[in-house]
Amino acid sequence: MTTLIAVLVGLLSGSFLSVLLDRWPHWRGVATGRSQCPQCHHALAWFDLVPLVSWLVLGGKCHYCHAPIAKLYPVLELTMAGVLGLYAFRYGVPSLWYGIDYLVLFALVSLFFFDLKHRVLPDVILLPLFIVAGARLVTQRPDQLVNTFATGALLAGFLGLLYLVSRGRWLGLGDVKLAFVIGVLFGYPVAVGVTLIAIWSGAFVGVALILAKRANMQTALPFGSFWVATAIVAMILPGPFAFISGLFTPMV
Repeated sequence: MTTLIAVLVGLLSGSFLSVLLDRWPHWRGVATGRSQCPQCHHALAWFDLVPLVSWLVLGGKCHYCHAPIAKLYPVLELTMAGVLGLYAFRYGVPSLWYGIDYLVLFALVSLFFFDLKHRVLPDVILLPLFIVAGARLVTQRPDQLVNTFATGALLAGFLGLLYLVSRGRWLGLGDVKLAFVIGVLFGYPVAVGVTLIAIWSGAFVGVALILAKRANMQTALPFGSFWVATAIVAMILPGPFAFISGLFTPMV
């Protein structure tokens, strides 16, 4: 039952996130503006907005002008539902029910899609995520305060140096801020393992795209999306990331 509730909450949250993605960067009418078809601009009724179900019933087309509805919306809703469902299945009621870990996962999935679609990690998500991550740390792991903040500072410092040296060509300032958040979320050694896997994943995808002639050495990849996706997996299964970090970094 807990998993089912988490899946339903994920579908609803994913639907809300799709609104945020569409209305970035102007955030026009996020709270009160009616959703509308981007093609015919017809205001959508409530039955057009039922997560996943409406897209399936309408055959992926607008109810009014029959223009195709982007597949991003059901993918986003299914992703959020899957992430929350897996987390609830793994850990049960308490953390998800109290909302702290749910808010962290919602923010991480949001950052994944923002970076994927808009190539940006917005402060309007990063700052609340940092606050929630700090609250999660204080309430769940107060003995790890020094570890996590030191890990975040070191990761952010390293990426900040790369940002300065490359003058923003290798990575964005949002990646530097995300580094600190990752450190606070996981601490050493998991945060290091998450970072290593994200780097390797990004490199693998980049090489694959180059070999497939769909990219070149100058093509920019959304590193933040790789990093956030790895962090989401680590929220559910942190153990393997600590092991990977131990293989490549000195134990402290």
